[in-house]
Amino acid sequence: MASSSSQSLTSLFLYFSLVTFCCCYSATIPFKTPTRETAIHFSVRKNETSRKSYVSSSYKRVSCGSDTCKKADGYSYCLECDTIPYPDPKRGCSNTTCAVSGFNRFQELGLDTLKVSSTDGRSIHYDYDVPKFQFSCSYDDFVVRDFPGDHTKGLAGFARSKISLASQISSTFKLANKFALCIPSSTENGLGSIFVGGGPYYMPPRIEDQSLSFVSTPLVVNPVNNGPHYYPAYNDRPSDDYFINVKDIEVSGKRVAFNSSLLSFQKDGSGGTKINIVDPFTVLHSSIYKRLVKAFITAATKNNIKRVQSVPPFGACFDSRTAPKTITGPAVPDIDLVLEENNVQLRLYGSSSMVEAKKDVICLAFINGGDLAKTSIVLGGHQLEERLLEFDLAASKLGFTSSLLVSNTSCSQSRLF
Repeated sequence: MASSSSQSLTSLFLYFSLVTFCCCYSATIPFKTPTRETAIHFSVRKNETSRKSYVSSSYKRVSCGSDTCKKADGYSYCLECDTIPYPDPKRGCSNTTCAVSGFNRFQELGLDTLKVSSTDGRSIHYDYDVPKFQFSCSYDDFVVRDFPGDHTKGLAGFARSKISLASQISSTFKLANKFALCIPSSTENGLGSIFVGGGPYYMPPRIEDQSLSFVSTPLVVNPVNNGPHYYPAYNDRPSDDYFINVKDIEVSGKRVAFNSSLLSFQKDGSGGTKINIVDPFTVLHSSIYKRLVKAFITAATKNNIKRVQSVPPFGACFDSRTAPKTITGPAVPDIDLVLEENNVQLRLYGSSSMVEAKKDVICLAFINGGDLAKTSIVLGGHQLEERLLEFDLAASKLGFTSSLLVSNTSCSQSRLF
């Protein structure tokens, strides 16, 4: 096993796959002692797992009041044997275990060994141990109950947090505080990629470093945490989600007219644009959604793309036979998210804006979030597929490429071992 103190280490790597029947993303990581390949789904929360059938000789509970507990946003409250059900008596319990806020309930904070691989951006090299990887541990399978498949054992948190998956790995190996995702639209030809620590990033068969084609926009902080949390104190803290400033939306180069104040944060933390790949499709405030759909239908009709009956939950569907296929998906009107900086746009080609709902039917892949949507735009996974996204937490900026399909490559290109 390679040493975690290697001086040449600059970037670490994990694979992940697309679960096609739910449009969510799952990584299988080497975890525990003895090492077991453990399936985890991506989450915007903390790293969480279920203690049900959890067996590892290297697992350790974190004591309440310890520095580790405090850094993990633990509380002075301790989990106790007589208040928390422990269904497996063989696991025992402790009256001094650190309590952290998990998915709608308190959970114990634990440590175990995670394995990751080093990379030069092209090939996978050596394995490294993350010996004290922190995560919350539920006493049942509640944290994964809503996710598909019996194999899922936990959640990998990517929130803006010191104990997120990426932050812990970069801190352990003293890497740059950044991570990158390349989300595949299919895993038939390979898996998606998670890079921790920075580039370079190579996507075969292209030979150039994809980071050289990044455009960037600031990652902004919502001062109000309006997400669901079990512990009310979290609502007094800034959000740990990732937000960007979208200024306008255009369809075929024409601005979509709607109340632009929805794109700014309000006093209660509502509004703005959030990145959340846990949502399979982008969710829009109702007033934005209706105007976007109307503008898209108008532009598509001008291009002789035939509208057909909608397929729920989508509001605008079309005959795919009237939208010619291109390297970037069906030839439909482009949708541009105009960002804070001049001339910076996140363009959605047909592969990102449309989804096949059934045979010969494609639909605009946006969801109506209603009039009471807390966040006006939530960019979901489908719209972010097949482009490299780098979250630079030290510089508070998001770097991203155009669709990799334009360059005749994709996120699912396999890497050499």
